Amino acid sequence: MYRSLSELFTDRVLAESITACFQCGACTAACPLNIFDGLKLSPRQFLRRMQLGLPINIEPYLCMMCKACETVCPRNVKITKIIHELRKIWFRNNRVPTPLTQALWKIYEDGNPWGYPSRTRGQWLDKLDVNISKKKGETLLYVGCISSYDIRLQGIATAIVKLLLKAEVDFTVLGDEERCCGDPVYHTGETDFLEELINENIAKFNSVGVRRIVALSPHCYIMFRDIYPKYGGEYEVLHYTEYLAELIDSGKLSIDTRLEARATYHDPCYLGRYAKIYEQPRRLVESVKGLSFSEMSLSKELSLCCGGGGGRILMESKPEERPSNIRVKQAVETGAEILLTSCPYCIINFEDSAKIQKAPLKVMDVAELLQAAAGGQDG
Repeated sequence: MYRSLSELFTDRVLAESITACFQCGACTAACPLNIFDGLKLSPRQFLRRMQLGLPINIEPYLCMMCKACETVCPRNVKITKIIHELRKIWFRNNRVPTPLTQALWKIYEDGNPWGYPSRTRGQWLDKLDVNISKKKGETLLYVGCISSYDIRLQGIATAIVKLLLKAEVDFTVLGDEERCCGDPVYHTGETDFLEELINENIAKFNSVGVRRIVALSPHCYIMFRDIYPKYGGEYEVLHYTEYLAELIDSGKLSIDTRLEARATYHDPCYLGRYAKIYEQPRRLVESVKGLSFSEMSLSKELSLCCGGGGGRILMESKPEERPSNIRVKQAVETGAEILLTSCPYCIINFEDSAKIQKAPLKVMDVAELLQAAAGGQDG
């Protein structure tokens, strides 16, 4: 744990990244925070100040940790890792924004960042006439906090469950025994409670017999894939788009209903730039007969962040300064009627922006599209 900026240079990887920057400015130009008036966050500037040993005059919690900066960096500087280490220092010095501090306490007390009762986490399952909760199983569908509690996003979880049942997959969900994966905790820079939370989740998963985790959210997916192994949590981790693509390819899941519509797809940062999962969501979209698909001007590794990553989904931003506004406009420019994505944070931000702009656009998760094409809302 680094307690000061000078200690960052004791880490060889971080020191090499900091000193490798040659100030080209590509990172600052790529940052979604800078697409509006004024320079909100300049990786180039704070890296230079670190090189010179000057005080850091940035707010690391502004960053959405989207990795757009790293994608264009010609020197492979680990900018998001540096910012994460800065957040750890900020946390140690009690400089965490209040909304994130409040979220930490709510996760500690209730298992989710909004403080909803843990006993109601699995209520979305009541709408399904199936008993899949709390039984043992090697394949776990991990729904996540926001899709367990948000009425709109519960539809995504329901769609995935129906698709898995249609494919006759043997799986389980934890229902009200599911707890936060730890993504918001990780992004505050806190480490002690993070370890405790992860170990509790690992113990729960192991007690159920879990070997494979199918994650609804890309943010949960990255936690299970990249962070949990550091604490002994070794599982096969798949995002649901990967798993459904496998089921379609193997013939276990068929998408038969024809849907006449024009659609485009947004690559979530954590599914795209972090996980490099670009083709499976598109294969799922292309499996729907009658659907006309067009790419946006910025897609795949160049996709524009919706604004919800790195803990930002828990912090309010000015409506006129949300990257999702620009992304919705880009979707409309393709002539699409449907904006598809595969991340619950993206769904929330895009629906808000589409409503504000009165855009002629329906925002859907890929799972919802597939469920509609696999037999409608009733499965």
